[in-house]
Amino acid sequence: MPPSASKPIRSTRYGLRRVEDVEDLLQRWREEEADWGQLYLEFQPATPPDILLVEDLAATMLINSRVAGQAAIAVYRNGGSLDLASCPDKPLEDTTAEERQRVAELIGTMTSWPWVGASLATKTLHKKRPNLIPVLDNQAIFGAYMNPAWPEQRSLAETIKATARINEALEWIYYDLTRPENSESWAALAQQEPERTRIEIFDCAWWIHFRRMEPVMPPPADSRAGT
Repeated sequence: MPPSASKPIRSTRYGLRRVEDVEDLLQRWREEEADWGQLYLEFQPATPPDILLVEDLAATMLINSRVAGQAAIAVYRNGGSLDLASCPDKPLEDTTAEERQRVAELIGTMTSWPWVGASLATKTLHKKRPNLIPVLDNQAIFGAYMNPAWPEQRSLAETIKATARINEALEWIYYDLTRPENSESWAALAQQEPERTRIEIFDCAWWIHFRRMEPVMPPPADSRAGT
């Protein structure tokens, strides 16, 4: 994915997408997510970067995670065993295939815990490695970005836990972050959002594009009547 307004981002490894007007998408992110996702990006955790604590789950609620009490129990019981120190502290676009595999395995360790899928795991771990770990949302990434039938086929919201699928998502995003035809666009977008990492710019732009193509559907009238 990106290009700028003048050069649209070319996206996806196995089915070329062109995401137009990416600069406008970033501006729309700031406007539409001002009281939600933007707060998640601005949040600076007080917990250590190499230790996963129950407190780290709180930040995910700023970006609409469905964190459950059972997930907090899983992090409480298993967080101390997660080897975050082995995870490279570098931009995803500068990693090797072996390093991306290690990142996928780290995320996969979290998803092996009860009530934790790739979406919650990466929303948590992104705040530990904001240059490295993108938010792998169930719908926006696995259901749309990696779905060659989207947007004609509406995205699914399946929980992803398999390390191989997580690694595939990292490879797709890495590919778009480093495509030569996208280099000028990434530079322009970095000037527009100098405080954001490249994967954060990717996350923001793709999320708004995703929601523009697939708006949230209102609940059925009978369900609204009972609220």
